[in-house]
Amino acid sequence: MKIRSFEAASVDLPLREGYRIANQTITFARNMLVRVESNEGLIGFGSAAPANNEGGESDESCLAALRGPLQALALGAEVPPDPSPLANEALRLAADSPAARAALDMALWDLVARKAEVPLVRLWGGEPRPLATSVTIGVCDLEETLAAARAWIAQGFRILKIKIGEDVALDAERLRKMREVLGPDVVLRVDANQGYSLEDARTLLRETDGLNLEMLEQPLSARDLDGLRALRGESRVPIIADEAAGTIEECEEIVDRGAADGINIKLMKCGGPSAARAIHDRAHSAGLSLMLGCNDETRVSIAAAAHLALAMPGLKYADLDGHMDLLRDPARSGFEVRDGCLHVDERPGLGVEVAF
Repeated sequence: MKIRSFEAASVDLPLREGYRIANQTITFARNMLVRVESNEGLIGFGSAAPANNEGGESDESCLAALRGPLQALALGAEVPPDPSPLANEALRLAADSPAARAALDMALWDLVARKAEVPLVRLWGGEPRPLATSVTIGVCDLEETLAAARAWIAQGFRILKIKIGEDVALDAERLRKMREVLGPDVVLRVDANQGYSLEDARTLLRETDGLNLEMLEQPLSARDLDGLRALRGESRVPIIADEAAGTIEECEEIVDRGAADGINIKLMKCGGPSAARAIHDRAHSAGLSLMLGCNDETRVSIAAAAHLALAMPGLKYADLDGHMDLLRDPARSGFEVRDGCLHVDERPGLGVEVAF
């Protein structure tokens, strides 16, 4: 099977509501869509959502990589049943464009699974089943936080990820009140997006002791692995690395230094499913917990992450709500959201259709 056509397009996607994370406000997302077609008439889709704040890849550099070296790589390429070698070549050609590489990689995997006439999760050795996901509440005041929490719970979600990191005293107050109002059955995760100093993080853990927080995600600067390791040694709450864990080399360093209890894998950080599977295997073998996360993304890449999550034995946490923020999505199908869970399609590949 060879690639006979390759298309890449940029789409601007307004969000339903803007939201705040530590020291940043987000109001819209720009995604890049990829469509590859084989000489047999099969079509595979991919999507990129560059994480400008996590690795330096800009929207412009992502699209340039897709329309330049990655398009040249894809056109005329023979696609094997496992397209990982093409992902390795893409890394050589576009090392600084992980989201672009992710879009190409997922499109190739979609194509291979469509040819095999199976959902992608089955191609990876997993089974379709409900996948519980968290939903995110940005940095906001107490009343807004509680209103958002009640709205998500009314829709069937029971795992809330709360953005913190700007004011440790206010963060602790919000979390205490949430636990008091929502009761013990709602899972609370917190994500500081590098917003704390080590002493702030220690204060947050001390002030929220007894709230049964499920995790604390990236409390410190991505560069402060010594601080993360120290905090992990003191904390009863699992410490999850996100911004510190992009490439497989960074994940290796976190494993080797014992800097976190788990790693948040994002397709847009690591370069796609092929790289994500390699990171999972290394971290899982070392005893770390794995999380599948996302940015503000179309259903294409959320579907890819969901299929991957269902095929990862080391997966403990899923945070795949990025498509819910979009006012409109150029992709449809792929999965349904019911009772706080993603239910992937049984159709071949990712099960998505995209108009662009």
